[in-house]
Amino acid sequence: MALEHINIYKTPDDDLAHYAKACYDIEYQFPHGMEELEGIANRRDYDLGNHTKNQEEFALEAHCHENKESTTKLCIQDDSGQWVVPFVVEPSMGVDRGVLAVLTEAYTEEDLGEGNSRIVLKLRKHLAPIKVAIIPLKKNNEQIMAKCHELKAKLMKLGIGRVALENTGNIGKAYRRHDEVGTPLCLTVDFETIEQQPESVTIRDRDTMTQIRVNTADLPEYLRNYFF
Repeated sequence: MALEHINIYKTPDDDLAHYAKACYDIEYQFPHGMEELEGIANRRDYDLGNHTKNQEEFALEAHCHENKESTTKLCIQDDSGQWVVPFVVEPSMGVDRGVLAVLTEAYTEEDLGEGNSRIVLKLRKHLAPIKVAIIPLKKNNEQIMAKCHELKAKLMKLGIGRVALENTGNIGKAYRRHDEVGTPLCLTVDFETIEQQPESVTIRDRDTMTQIRVNTADLPEYLRNYFF
């Protein structure tokens, strides 16, 4: 995530909760404005102090409620051997805003020239919901489709994540579709795959759109090195 999109906001002392010593918010610059992603608050000894036995034995910093029912001393010894109630640091983060920030950061519109453009979701490969898409050059060719299914079963055993079989029959649209959902690699099975030896497929990189030819026997090692 680009650091220029991140802001650290320190809550002014007069806006702090009565028990808090300090609070910082991690904010992200969304297209619609700056929003908090995570709050990190030093709650002092308020939480454990409220629930500890024998509160009067400790020099509690926060104003705690009297508790005569507790049966446990919630304390530790510091370096000097004195018994103290630990402070609590509370991080609080919303999952929905975090996911939206990741999607916002990954969303890219690229000008390809000559009036052409594409939308790419440049997710980090470990976050991509689909890791590899297998695309047949011709969806109604039995040999090509059989090889696609064979490769999918083989690659799913690698433990790299979801492997999708894209069988719409239009390779250009299939590439664009997987650009938009953030699939890092597309594997194209064509006539060269089933007619020539050694057997090979084309691998297309989502971000650079570069294509290389890789022997199917080498695919497991190639994909393990790429994802792991």
